[in-house]
Amino acid sequence: MPNIKTIFAISCVLSTTLLLSACNKDQPPVPNNEKQGSSVNNSIGELNQTPIKQFPATPDDGHDIAILEDYDQRFTAMSDSMEIELAKMKEANTLTPEFEQQRQKDNIHSALTMLKDLELKTEQGRYIQGFLSDYWQNQAKALEQSTLSGTGTTDTGKQVDQLNQYLHAQSQLHHWKSTQTADSKMQTE
Repeated sequence: MPNIKTIFAISCVLSTTLLLSACNKDQPPVPNNEKQGSSVNNSIGELNQTPIKQFPATPDDGHDIAILEDYDQRFTAMSDSMEIELAKMKEANTLTPEFEQQRQKDNIHSALTMLKDLELKTEQGRYIQGFLSDYWQNQAKALEQSTLSGTGTTDTGKQVDQLNQYLHAQSQLHHWKSTQTADSKMQTE
């Protein structure tokens, strides 16, 4: 099973790609080459972008966006710190599989605890929080299953679905933030 570092790295790359493509709305979509894409889809599953759900604007939108962004920044800083620690230990040949797995469990537990502690006031904020929580709960289950079975094999399709949840939450937050920026500009003009 790919470890949390791999999943986190993939999700960061895909999030960045989605963010950059969202900023480039003026360009028409490029048709996919089905022959090329089919071999990739068969090997890792297909990333299906869940459509952005529309929510009515509320006075608390800015509050929840700020809280979710703060969570993301704090969690990313914590994960980066853990990655650096693990890399140093690996380089020094002091990293054991048990310690690495325990750090992965700690990372997942921290994500879930941080998400649970968020005091969100809007339906959209709780919607995003729910997708992120589901993602991390699924990561905890996958890690536990790989520990119990003693193998690194998991259902790739499930992993892709879980990654889709995470990416949808990130896309929903980015969309929400961009609509707030547009609404703020309209109000000041």
